[in-house]
Amino acid sequence: MATAKQFGPVGYRDPAGAISPDGKWIAYSEGRFLRVRPIDGGPFVDLPAGEGQIRNITWRPDSGAVLTDGFRGQAGWALYDLAAHTRQGLWADRASLTASVEGSSTPSTIKVSDLRQPAWSADTNSIAAIVNGKEGQELWTISADGSTALARRIAGRISSPAWNSRGEIACIVASNGPPRLTLPCGRTEITIDPDLPAYGPIAFSPNGDTIYTALANAGGTVDLWAVPAAGGSATQLTFFSRDTYAPSVASNGALVFKLQDYRTTVSVAPAEGGPSAALATFQSETPSWDPTGQWIGITYGTWRRIPDDANYPDIAQDAGIIGSDSSHPAAAPARVVHASKSEDQALCWSPNRRWIAFHSHKDDSDDIWLRPADSEATPRRISFLGRGAEVGWPRWSPDGRWLLFYGANKATHHTVMYLIGADQDSGQMTDAHEIPVSGVAADVSHAEWLPDSAHLVVLGEASPGRQVIYTVAREGGAAHLVHQIETEHHTAGLGVSPDGRDVAFTAPAPDGFYQIFRLPIAGGTPVQVTKDPSNKTQPAWSPDGKRIAFTVWSYEGQFWKVEGRR
Repeated sequence: MATAKQFGPVGYRDPAGAISPDGKWIAYSEGRFLRVRPIDGGPFVDLPAGEGQIRNITWRPDSGAVLTDGFRGQAGWALYDLAAHTRQGLWADRASLTASVEGSSTPSTIKVSDLRQPAWSADTNSIAAIVNGKEGQELWTISADGSTALARRIAGRISSPAWNSRGEIACIVASNGPPRLTLPCGRTEITIDPDLPAYGPIAFSPNGDTIYTALANAGGTVDLWAVPAAGGSATQLTFFSRDTYAPSVASNGALVFKLQDYRTTVSVAPAEGGPSAALATFQSETPSWDPTGQWIGITYGTWRRIPDDANYPDIAQDAGIIGSDSSHPAAAPARVVHASKSEDQALCWSPNRRWIAFHSHKDDSDDIWLRPADSEATPRRISFLGRGAEVGWPRWSPDGRWLLFYGANKATHHTVMYLIGADQDSGQMTDAHEIPVSGVAADVSHAEWLPDSAHLVVLGEASPGRQVIYTVAREGGAAHLVHQIETEHHTAGLGVSPDGRDVAFTAPAPDGFYQIFRLPIAGGTPVQVTKDPSNKTQPAWSPDGKRIAFTVWSYEGQFWKVEGRR
């Protein structure tokens, strides 16, 4: 029916999508853009772009409007009116919502942006949503005008609320075990055969007798199933090799689901331009060179599997090493550097090759970890921003005295650069401190060292759709603007030539693909390095200056329709 194309492999979740209740429209997201067109083809409705990514879509039951997040930030909610082609904040006249809490005499007050995964009731009178309260998660039922609400605390982690035709709310609950379907939400578990973990979103058939949900399979992906709402024997509906999930249902019984297609491969091309060649035949990304140029650090694994995303940051993503010889692309890592149950990525060698720093969520962190390069010694944590700060990729200074990374400032919520003093001989580290920058207002998404170890080249997001490259001294201060990029691709990375003259970056090319470009840092015209018809990101310049490694990626959500299931 439709294909949603995402704008990069890092920083994006799956595109949301759903069929309209009247069965006439398909709505889906591409980054911060909402796409709506007739179900059988035709022009798209012209709608304003959001400020943040659209990760949730719910139709108003009259099929005249779509509710999404991404309004004035990631968490804000907006209502798109299809006839008027407008977008406005949900309950824009209200600064907060107040609910009576079941079993408590004390009401609960939240911001509208605190709502998660809203779902509209079929009679249009109510919206159900999840709220992360101080005493645990709550299921809120809110009147359509936002004037009244009822909250119920639920033990365990809840997700994917959905209404049936009788006005009941089902959801998925994970409490001391795998996630299960419950109806009513959080109260009665639906017993099904086979007994498999369930993942949302979920949807009811028009008569309410069937719940459509994704169930885990032995291959590590999920399939779409039809589950009797009263429990019993479930029916598998899809048999793809990749994830099929996120059902939505129209009043005529038409069922739409999503098929995930996510692929990344580390590749290389001459720095002066020329054909690209794969360095790996398995899913891999975030290349970084060792000082000899013989090896490349990678992130590998099947990231974006639905069970992984539901358990984020406990995902199948690990750090490893492959060779840099493109005549023999690797079928597997030559060496595994770190493989925890959590997210491990973006390793970087010290200049003397004695240490490897990497990003990990190991042990409930979200920080930089350090380990010896040539032993199996236990890694140690060297930054302490903590869970929720979302630390980025580390980079050693050429003189080995500093380790650079970026992460969220908990006070301002902006992403900034941090610096750790390092002794690459002993591995001793100082506490991290923020690098103050003036003259450029942009959230940092990557930074690299210049050869003097005294200056940095930085990529930052200045506003939705606009990124900047600038230089700044190691101790901070006034930034010097190098280049501006009109792009929707987040966390694209940078590469700096060994002589410090050029920077490599990712930008949309005239052919419609994201390609690698290089640009003199002193100023000039960008030169396109890669030209084959595939998307590229995360450039990394080789130590001899002759090659640039990068990630080739494809990230799509395909929406399929099954006719008339009642």
